[in-house]
Amino acid sequence: MRLTLQVALAFSLLFSGLLLIALSQQAHFRHRRWAGRCNAIGLRSVGARRTAGLLALLLSAITLSFMQGIAFGLVVWVMATAALAVVLAWVLARSS
Repeated sequence: MRLTLQVALAFSLLFSGLLLIALSQQAHFRHRRWAGRCNAIGLRSVGARRTAGLLALLLSAITLSFMQGIAFGLVVWVMATAALAVVLAWVLARSS
């Protein structure tokens, strides 16, 4: 059970990090639904969103490598990043 919660935390950090970095780009900066939620939690500027996204990505990589070992954890992280980037691109494209 503990491992499942850690994996869920790592993947949610990974997705939120990717989302924040995507929302710091010019094409999605004024996205109504997601940018409004970022503004509500205090991430109003591009730099704040990008910094928070990078920290979330770093924490998710550290969490996965701590749980699974450095080599396998980082391989899982790269694979999950690729899959979640595709999902995120689909979500942002559909809701714009």
